[in-house]
Amino acid sequence: MFKHWLARLFVLFGLIAATIYYWPQLRELANIANTARSINNTTELQIALAREGFSPGSIDGTNGSQTKRALLAYQTAHKLPLTGIFDVTTAHDLKIQEPVFITRELTRADFSDVGNKPPNWQALGALDKLRFYSLREMIAEQSQSDPDLIDSLNPDTNWHDLSIGDTIFIPYVPPFRVNETAAYLQIKLSERALQAFSADHRLLFHCPVSIARRIEKRPSGELRVNVRVNEPNYTFNPAILTSTAAREGITQKFIIQPGPNNPVGTVWVGLNLPSYGIHGTPEPEKVGRTESSGCFRLANWNAQTVLHAVHVNMPVFVEP
Repeated sequence: MFKHWLARLFVLFGLIAATIYYWPQLRELANIANTARSINNTTELQIALAREGFSPGSIDGTNGSQTKRALLAYQTAHKLPLTGIFDVTTAHDLKIQEPVFITRELTRADFSDVGNKPPNWQALGALDKLRFYSLREMIAEQSQSDPDLIDSLNPDTNWHDLSIGDTIFIPYVPPFRVNETAAYLQIKLSERALQAFSADHRLLFHCPVSIARRIEKRPSGELRVNVRVNEPNYTFNPAILTSTAAREGITQKFIIQPGPNNPVGTVWVGLNLPSYGIHGTPEPEKVGRTESSGCFRLANWNAQTVLHAVHVNMPVFVEP
């Protein structure tokens, strides 16, 4: 009996000692858990939506059509009134967690990930990797932001005179991943939106998408995921890109290596319709605002979310 109580005392003393030792960390975690607060402006709203998996596209602080569609998607998923505006009911449900912005320190690897922009397609094909073309572009993409917003947050930054150890002020938007099993994708052409759903039709993810410029190039109905590729290369085919090939005198196919400025970005989700896929882009701030040659184009960060959510043979429903 004595040994039994002695063992209990040892356990109790151990718990007390551990609590005392880890108290500063426990207190910090408690403070972090209680930092959710009301949203004050459009930039914070866009950051909060993106963190929840309802992407407004590149965060730019502008309350435009893509932010409205992201809000509608959030309201749909959370069974709120579908107003498309940040009304009282939505504001009560959607909060923002600190930190909203963070200071990012530039590293040696950051500078290695930046290269000069090639003058033409043949020069693209000569590179070993399609790097970012500037630190400004890299910082914007990694924080899911429009480059102009990054400029406004860093008004005194000279982007041509930065060194290792310099810091940039950016929105804090970690990569979003769908934690539940997605059963299918839906692409709404009229809304220029891609959404992922569960088997019981709950909305899990939303983002803007660019669609084909020519109506006859826009597929419809049920497609299927055929292949998933992270960091794809790209084959320049003069038989397909005829005008570019004629302008640059290109007569043979060649391979363009992977990277964020690859023509299909950092992701290729091939569909069962030849030459069609869901992919990333070198110009994320233009997604949903400009049109493609035929494929479904996403910002690289949203394409990464889709890549991790889909599986081969998953249905993709394309609606008008």
